[in-house]
Amino acid sequence: MIEEQQLLQHVNKGDLRAFQQLVEQHSHKMYRIAYGILQSRETAEDCVQEAFIKVYRKLSEFDERSKLSTWLYKVTANTAIDIQRKRAKLQHDVELQDDMSTDHRELPDNELQQFKLRQSTQKAVNQLSEDTRIAFVLRHVEGRSIQEISEILSVNPNTVKNRIFRAVERLRELLQPLVTDYE
Repeated sequence: MIEEQQLLQHVNKGDLRAFQQLVEQHSHKMYRIAYGILQSRETAEDCVQEAFIKVYRKLSEFDERSKLSTWLYKVTANTAIDIQRKRAKLQHDVELQDDMSTDHRELPDNELQQFKLRQSTQKAVNQLSEDTRIAFVLRHVEGRSIQEISEILSVNPNTVKNRIFRAVERLRELLQPLVTDYE
């Protein structure tokens, strides 16, 4: 596998195989970020494609002092945010969940409870404000560091910590009734 700097040099020279390698190395994580924000498989896939188009067009502007992955995730997060805003204008209620198509009446009780818990948790995450939801997803779903989230979102690390704290507090508030139901 080509080292990151060499790979970037090849891509900047127009080597499509090198760009394909870049796509293969990072598309899965970019998809997870997009899905975490958009909550739709198709929309997340479209987002990743759009993000890679942006990356390809602007790769020469990449500052090699930062990590390539951080820059890619920032482009993905920003693209997802743009898509989310466009979707919000077009739809009043944005609660799309692919696995809701399962007929939950046929699930055993414990699986039904798990399904309802996942569904309730996802609804709660969707109720978070955009900035807190994105910070929460990047930290607790993607496992990104505070510093990396700070770079991705172009905000101060303390702002990231504050957003994550607010997200956790809001989720605790929204999910509290559900917790008492399972006790």
